[in-house]
Amino acid sequence: MKTIDRYLTEFFVKNFLLTLVGLTAVFVFQAMLTQLVDGEFSVGQLLYYHLLGVPRIVAQFAPPSVMIATLMTLSGLNRSQELVACYSIGIGLPRIAMVMLSLAFMVSCGLLVLQDRVVPPLHKRQTIFYQRDMKKREDFMLDFKQDRIWYRSKKLIYNLRTFDPKKNIIYGMAVYTFDDLFNLIQVIDAKRAIFSRDGWRLLDGSITVFDPKDAFPLTEGFKERKLKLSESPEDFTAIEREVEGLRLKELYRYIQKSRQAGADTKANEVRFHSRISLSFVPLVMCVLAFPFAVRGRREGGVAKDLALCLGVTFFYWLFYSIGLSLGTNGALPPWLAAWLPSGVFGVFAGLLLFRLRT
Repeated sequence: MKTIDRYLTEFFVKNFLLTLVGLTAVFVFQAMLTQLVDGEFSVGQLLYYHLLGVPRIVAQFAPPSVMIATLMTLSGLNRSQELVACYSIGIGLPRIAMVMLSLAFMVSCGLLVLQDRVVPPLHKRQTIFYQRDMKKREDFMLDFKQDRIWYRSKKLIYNLRTFDPKKNIIYGMAVYTFDDLFNLIQVIDAKRAIFSRDGWRLLDGSITVFDPKDAFPLTEGFKERKLKLSESPEDFTAIEREVEGLRLKELYRYIQKSRQAGADTKANEVRFHSRISLSFVPLVMCVLAFPFAVRGRREGGVAKDLALCLGVTFFYWLFYSIGLSLGTNGALPPWLAAWLPSGVFGVFAGLLLFRLRT
């Protein structure tokens, strides 16, 4: 590695880490302070809960941190005339850009690994800690195993194939009922469960009763059966939140399984594609920073750099959120909804760079 490359790398990495740590710390502190004011949970509980969520927050703040680091690095070189010195020895903007983009690409690769390998298990642990230790729901259990969803509440265990929160329909539902000694006393299995004002309506299923006095269980089929459960669709929405705890390959299998069952999968498809596209947003942010950083000696220093980055980031995330909403609602294909904002801003950054060169 040449001396200039090493110098640019050290400058960029320092700015990136300082920005990322600062943004993450401010966000965590603000969230903890809000909950501390409520007084519902102890400091230790909140600290552990938010520490489990730090990798997810890092993944969210990595793209703007790359932009801020790129802008501060290049504008700092520009203000100190070091950029002019680079030009004088034959090191042009494309050469410097390759170093910055290489670093941003490494951040993107690390971000993809972070979101696929680190965030999902910690999100799952965070959910369990919140429900069991903070909310004192010791009977809470929610897990994805063997392409099925297990949800436990009180003396019931639900085994679900998939849940469609928009239609309030569960596809492939089994309800296991236990007594006080946790002995299985009844199993209800249905192809579909539909929620209405009168409660849950189960379609095309069977009910099996286990009597300790009888060696053989009794099974009876049904076309339709009403079932009163304490759980409402709002309780099962935790399943959708738990999807965040799936790795990409697991999420893909869950989408395929849900589609086969007839459930609406657009929201999860958008989630799948957005998780990948989000990992490569740092590249777009890096390119966006170049035209603003090298357009001439600028006044205002770090404060102006930060204000500019935050403004661009705000409009990017606004456009990104609108795109994801359009994909979830079916107005755009899920893959296009996730990648369109990056494409549009990438083209915009390219045009700015072209104007800068001309």
